[in-house]
Amino acid sequence: MSEKARVSWNKVLDGVDQALVFFQSQGVKPTLRTLFYNLYSRGLIGNTRSQYQTLSKVLVKARQQGRYAWDFLEDRTRVVRGNFDDRKFSGDEDEDLEKSLEDRLQDLDPDKMIDELFDEMMPYLWLGRWADQGHICEVWIEKEALASTIENWIGGDRVNIRVNKGYSSWTFIYNNVESLKANLRRHDEISIFYLGDLDPSGLDIERFLGEALTYFEIDASQVSLERLGVTEDQVEQFNLPPKPEDAETLAKLQRDPRMAKYTSRYIVELDALVAYVPQEFRRMIQEAVRSVFDKELYQKLLDEREELTAKCQDLVDDYKEKAKAKIVDLFRGGNPSTSP
Repeated sequence: MSEKARVSWNKVLDGVDQALVFFQSQGVKPTLRTLFYNLYSRGLIGNTRSQYQTLSKVLVKARQQGRYAWDFLEDRTRVVRGNFDDRKFSGDEDEDLEKSLEDRLQDLDPDKMIDELFDEMMPYLWLGRWADQGHICEVWIEKEALASTIENWIGGDRVNIRVNKGYSSWTFIYNNVESLKANLRRHDEISIFYLGDLDPSGLDIERFLGEALTYFEIDASQVSLERLGVTEDQVEQFNLPPKPEDAETLAKLQRDPRMAKYTSRYIVELDALVAYVPQEFRRMIQEAVRSVFDKELYQKLLDEREELTAKCQDLVDDYKEKAKAKIVDLFRGGNPSTSP
């Protein structure tokens, strides 16, 4: 749709309704930009700055009218800092306590007390998903607003998702590097999967991060940085919008000093992958993360944990029986026995 084409904003809102149902089924809370790309992909609006801005205004009005909740879009760019606290005791805590003490007295049972006393000593055998893995990975993403969607997709894989928010500060990079170095003391190799815009800044950010890793003496044979999206192949494969359509945005890009060295034919934001092909994008990220995970090693550790848990449970059960025998001896007035 061109800049001059007439937009039916009532149809656009109907399209928003359909998009929200679709995104919910994919576990995506869309950003305004993601929603914009979805509407553009269906020919409801044009890929221009002015129609993006108008969409924002239309959605504000729709929320004022109660059509959508005020927080139906993801927005991680604005935060509230501080620790305001106005909580206060209720004044009837003593009554609640007395009721709890009475219930505890009624439930008092020696066998139950022994079980609780010794069961709480049962160790929890923690096993992190990436324990003893030689090859681990992280996901680095340029846009904070999309981080919750990515976390929703791969949260169960227990990998770090680091949000760069454009050009990261050197403090942020240093802290990330220190974390990488700490992980390299326990693992042999780290793959960093990068998600960013396909534009002059997006590619330069990737270059900047790579050079920063080198500056802090991260061994390239141990840490790799791989772009998962957006790539030129993805633009062609998924028919993503190749460039913005409005003259204002194109003129702004031409003023970007990095544009002179930019060789790609395309200018595409990361949001387009979420808007156009969320299933494929999710699968792509999940497969990348899981490709470095050794399932056989993890299963071996699970089996070892199960065996050790059984041994610990046998010890606890044995000592509970000894405790019960000791209490019986005490009540009989004899000498407490701690022998089996």
